[in-house]
Amino acid sequence: MQRAALFTGPRAAGAGRVGVALATVAAYGVACLVHLLVAGMLIGGLLLVVVGWETVVQPVVGLVLLVGAVHLRPRPDRLDPELPTLRREDAPALYAWVDDVADAVGVRRVDVVQVSADFALRVSGYGLRRRRRLELGLPLWLTLTPQQRVAAVAHELGHFTARDIRRGALIGAALSSSAGREEVTARGPGRASAGSLSASPVSRHADEMATASARFNARGRTADLALWLPRLVVQGANRLLMRLSLPNARRTEFQADAVAARVASTEAAVSALRDRLLAGDMNAEVHRLAVTARTLRPRGAARSTDRDLWADVAAHAAALPRHTGDAFPAEEGGLGLPSVGSRIARLRLGADQPAVLTLGAGRADAIEDELREPRGLLAKKVIQDCVHA
Repeated sequence: MQRAALFTGPRAAGAGRVGVALATVAAYGVACLVHLLVAGMLIGGLLLVVVGWETVVQPVVGLVLLVGAVHLRPRPDRLDPELPTLRREDAPALYAWVDDVADAVGVRRVDVVQVSADFALRVSGYGLRRRRRLELGLPLWLTLTPQQRVAAVAHELGHFTARDIRRGALIGAALSSSAGREEVTARGPGRASAGSLSASPVSRHADEMATASARFNARGRTADLALWLPRLVVQGANRLLMRLSLPNARRTEFQADAVAARVASTEAAVSALRDRLLAGDMNAEVHRLAVTARTLRPRGAARSTDRDLWADVAAHAAALPRHTGDAFPAEEGGLGLPSVGSRIARLRLGADQPAVLTLGAGRADAIEDELREPRGLLAKKVIQDCVHA
């Protein structure tokens, strides 16, 4: 039934491609409008402040427009300063392997590798020049076999061959203008600020603290009211862009899976997708081990515990039962993206492809040696924070 649902015939497939193209064009149009809106607010605000300086209303309106422009401006992603970063000179074996995967996929090579505690492997752009960063999430990395790692990295790089518009410069910048601002403007008018001042009723300065808290909350409500319209613009633009870019995102997800199957083999791509279903168990285990290490480890054993954390995570991953068969949980890829089951079914529709690139034991061991130091640094951070989503 699932395979039959995936095959819709030439006419439906053609209509689907037209629908994806129209939604993509509309997404580019909305992104251009977002950038024009920000540029117009900036230029208009400057003109009102400079030209209407002798008046009272125009400079005030100009300042409001300037604040809104600064609030909505695109902010390119940056490298996470809290994550261990590997440069080419730090990990030549890792970079040589990632370069081989990029060459096999047919895309530009990555510029930097960062190690994180997320159950994910991601390739994203950062900075004004849109350099590429590979985020290597250790929980997922330790769950996958060497050939599955080839498939996972090839899939992420495959998004660029499939022209994922969410990772492009124009729409990616527009999403950073909207989605990145939602957290700042999430509070509604009149909602108490998280930083409200308070004091015990029996405190000697209770009256002064109460007065200061009232003034603080009043200023917060004024700021909320001033940001009410930008907040609506932020939320509306973000939701519209996400909705319009969804057909392209679904299509590129399937195409990236096909790239992973071509580079690493169909079986490696399928098994890597199956192991992504272990995310909940792995995240919970990382959190449990971090809390245990933080609360129960003896004094003087910090270095040993940092070193053993990921070994324990790898042992837990090896002991987890793998999903078999064609029945999958009714989970979606997130935000409307295709489920793991539908992606595997799509891969199974084609002929089984052999691997064109493998990760041999010697190369895998060399990569693990290069990851030893960042693994220790990341383990120390995870244990200190004792939080893991």
